[in-house]
Amino acid sequence: MAILEPVKLAGSTISKTTLHNEDFIKEKGLKIGDHVIIQKAGDVIPEVVECVKDKRTGEEKDFEMPETCPVCGAPAIRENNEAIRRCIGIECPARNLRNIVHFASKAGMEIEGLRICCNRKFT
Repeated sequence: MAILEPVKLAGSTISKTTLHNEDFIKEKGLKIGDHVIIQKAGDVIPEVVECVKDKRTGEEKDFEMPETCPVCGAPAIRENNEAIRRCIGIECPARNLRNIVHFASKAGMEIEGLRICCNRKFT
């Protein structure tokens, strides 16, 4: 996710936008601290179109995906042909919660009436 200085765009104030994955960041040549051009995809979702390279000051930093899980510290690996990194920690609280959420989801067991709150901070 990109955290932006708030800007008005088509009637909305935009301060965050998705960066999809590591490949997207590299494809666009984005660096931490860049000026970017954004647009609303489908008139709704803000997206980064490109960075403005001639506004770079030299203080921008390359973005590197973390090699370890920020929750449990286990290795975060990227499998061949996959766009994302995954924690491989078997006791990772975040991973375990997501497994429970999936289990109870429509794609999993489709348990009607079960409501799970995922806005929990892990320590």
